[in-house]
Amino acid sequence: MKAWQRYGDYRATKQIARQDPAKHTLYQSVQTAVRNEVAIAGRRWHRQPDVTHLKPLIEVAKREAENTEKSSQLSGAVAWAWLKALVLQAPQAALAQVQMDRHPHGYKSRGERLYELIDFNDAFVSTVLALPTGELADFAIELRRLMDWFCKRVGVRTFTDEQYEAIVHGLEREIAVYRGVQAEGLRVQMTNRASDALGIDMVISDPSSGKSVNIDCKAPSAYRHRIYDLLREGRLREDEVMAAEVLGYIGEINGHKGQKVKVILWRIDTAKYSEIRSFGFTDTTEIGKSIRAILETYGD
Repeated sequence: MKAWQRYGDYRATKQIARQDPAKHTLYQSVQTAVRNEVAIAGRRWHRQPDVTHLKPLIEVAKREAENTEKSSQLSGAVAWAWLKALVLQAPQAALAQVQMDRHPHGYKSRGERLYELIDFNDAFVSTVLALPTGELADFAIELRRLMDWFCKRVGVRTFTDEQYEAIVHGLEREIAVYRGVQAEGLRVQMTNRASDALGIDMVISDPSSGKSVNIDCKAPSAYRHRIYDLLREGRLREDEVMAAEVLGYIGEINGHKGQKVKVILWRIDTAKYSEIRSFGFTDTTEIGKSIRAILETYGD
C-alpha cells in the first residue's frame, strides 16, 4: 500500500468542497489554496519528473510567509503562510532527497539540491514555531498527508517512511533545543541557508554576559560519528575526543578561507535531557545547565 493510500489520499472530497471555508482546518485551507494554484500534472510518474514550474510559486510563497511573519501578530496567519510554502516545496525536496541518498559522496548539482532541502527544513521549522503548542501533536501526520497528496498531484514520488521519519526526528530535535533554550531565559536564533550549509543550526546567546555560540545539534550516533571523523582528519586530538565523549559537546572550525567559523557540536541525548514530545523537552533544566557551560567555555 502506498503512503498516500494509507493516509487516505487527503484529496478534496465533494463533502469538504461543500463545507464553509471558514470551517476548514488549517490543512484543508492550505490544500484548497495550493489546488487552486497548481493543476494536476498531465503526464505523471516520469523517471525524472520536472517540477521547475513550481519554483516561481515557491519563491512567492516564501516571500509572502516572510512578510506575514514580519507584519502579522496572528500566529495562525503566519502558520498558514509557512505551511503553504512548505507544501509547495515538498516535491522538489523529495526529489532532492533521492539524489542525496543515491550520491552520498557528491554529484554535479549537489549544492543546489542541498539548498532546496535546507529551504524545505527552514519552512518546516517556521511552521512549527508559528503553531500553538496544542496543535503540534498531530502536525507530522497531517503534514505527511498533505505533502503526499501534493506530490501525487504533480507526479512525484513522495518521501519514503524512512526519509520522512529522519527529517521529522532531526528537526524535532532542533526545535526542542530552540524552545528549551528560550524557556531557560537565553536568546536563540535559527540560521539562514548560508550558515546552515556551514553546519550551524542556531546561534545561542546569553543577554547577561553578551556571549554567543554557533550550535550544531547532533543525535548521539551522528555526534560520535562526527567526532571520530574529526580525529581521523587530524582536527581533534585523542584527548579532545575523550573529553567530547564525556561532556557531550566540542568545538570545531568549519568553512574555507574567509568563511571559517567556530561551531559547537552538541550531543542531544534524550536520556540526559528528558523526552521530546510535541517538539519540546518535557523538562528543560539539564538543557539550561549544558548550554550555559557551553557558553562559558566557547562563548565569544
